[in-house]
Amino acid sequence: MEHGGVKVPEPDLRERALAKNLALPGLLCRVLLARGVDDPDKVRAFLRPDLKTLHDPFTFAAMPRAVERIKQALRLREIIVIHGDYDVDGISGSVLLYRFLRILHAEVKIHLPARSDGYSITPASERAIAAAGAKLVISVDNGTNATASIARLQASGVDVIVTDHHGTSDHVAAAFAVLNPRLPDAGYPDTELAGVGVAFRLASAVAQSCTRGLLQSPEFSEFLVDAMTLVALGTVADVAPLRGENRTLVWHGLRALAQSRSPGIRSLLDSAGLSNRSPDVEDIGFRIAPLINAAGRMGHAQQAADLLCAPGIMEAQAAAKVLEHHNEDRRRVERKLQETVQKLADSETAPAIVLGSEDWHAGVLGIVAARMAESTGKPTILVAFHDGVGRGSGRCPHGFHLRDALAACSEHLVAHGGHAAAAGLEVRRENFEAFRTRFFEVCRQAIPRGDGVPVDGMASFAELDPHTIRRLDLLAPFGMGHRRPRFCTHDVKIIGNPLIDTRGQGLKVRLTHQGTLLPARIIRAASRFEELRARQGPWTVIYTPRINPRGEEGPVQLDVHQLFAPDEPISN
Repeated sequence: MEHGGVKVPEPDLRERALAKNLALPGLLCRVLLARGVDDPDKVRAFLRPDLKTLHDPFTFAAMPRAVERIKQALRLREIIVIHGDYDVDGISGSVLLYRFLRILHAEVKIHLPARSDGYSITPASERAIAAAGAKLVISVDNGTNATASIARLQASGVDVIVTDHHGTSDHVAAAFAVLNPRLPDAGYPDTELAGVGVAFRLASAVAQSCTRGLLQSPEFSEFLVDAMTLVALGTVADVAPLRGENRTLVWHGLRALAQSRSPGIRSLLDSAGLSNRSPDVEDIGFRIAPLINAAGRMGHAQQAADLLCAPGIMEAQAAAKVLEHHNEDRRRVERKLQETVQKLADSETAPAIVLGSEDWHAGVLGIVAARMAESTGKPTILVAFHDGVGRGSGRCPHGFHLRDALAACSEHLVAHGGHAAAAGLEVRRENFEAFRTRFFEVCRQAIPRGDGVPVDGMASFAELDPHTIRRLDLLAPFGMGHRRPRFCTHDVKIIGNPLIDTRGQGLKVRLTHQGTLLPARIIRAASRFEELRARQGPWTVIYTPRINPRGEEGPVQLDVHQLFAPDEPISN
């Protein structure tokens, strides 16, 4: 049903029964029911995901062929090159396969391209593979549509196994085997794995053919812990949906991350300031991933791989210091670009932000684009030009599919790819304005307006006690495809005057409902300062309750996503 433009699930009498059966708060059960987890067995499986529920990796149609080719390479002592990517997903997946194949005594090397080489397998990659003397290449997080390079490699006697989650079903490379769950003939039931997840499934399939002695060895047990940490890093950093198998993998990966004895992981956590607590999804996204990505952005991705593969703590700490230095440089360049883009965007009235320059550093475009998309609510694409060709990164708010939007502009682009929320592109300077115009047209047609905001149910402020809000964390990990719970409350009033928060985009207020007073931050509402100072309510609010880490005004705080008069349509 709808109330004031808000999509609200119908009241469900099963909530009380589920809460009583499992001794869980009704508010938590309300969220579970709203998300389709509607009986005790499903709830238990959701709250404690089991790795045994993962699909058989051999459901990939090409998996038997890929496994046999890897076993052949092991028997013949052929050199194997793992061709990764320069982001966290590609780096972590490459390290995972490298560590696994080393246990099997393979002759294996990692090749991570420089950002300037371009995405996926390129002529520069071909030269590196030839120099290594490889007979088998395994791609990670790339390769599906690298038709020309893979054709040349295959013709030269180098077999290529693609593990990827990008690309389209058009122009799929004629590789020895292609493992990409998004392709229609892939055969794998879960299509949302990140690149590192596909690499893990390949390792799982090869492991099934190994001897029992190896699988029960301490070395393999240690590898499994580190493999789960790498899967969590890559999956979260790539903003893959945290549902299905991704939820299971990340749930276990977060626990493995806190327990890992890997020198590289321990040094990485120390550099991120996380040595004394268990990391969560936000820690990966905002502390750990930027450190790993800094290598590919400001230096070379191989430096991050060296950290994750470090044999001892001294080597790991030295490698971590290199990443810290790159991250400091990244912050400095990023701040300058953020200021420039903000000034240019302030004068824009278009439905999206599309900007480019010859003076920008390509390595920080994605970060700044993400911040602009979050602060403005507009799809944002930033392009750095060099020698007449621009490479860009795009980010967008929830509800807009960026990869599909770029596909609708493909006639103006050299190349493009990515996901719903994040994508990359290549465009010639002379085609940039035409692309920009076309992208604006696509955004005007595609951005939803006035269609309501999905919530997990109605709630009263009295239900939002600290114990219950902490119990909501049982639903974690939260992320893309499984956001933190959102509730709706009517007849809310503002007490006192709002304050503009230190980040400058939101307002701090105190809200009251039926006698319960809670502090709140209204996201992206600084422009409504005068309106909210003049009117106390009543308001309808859509919000996410959180435990306030500082707690000056109480342990529970509301992050308000929408605040509007009861009969006012929602603005998007």
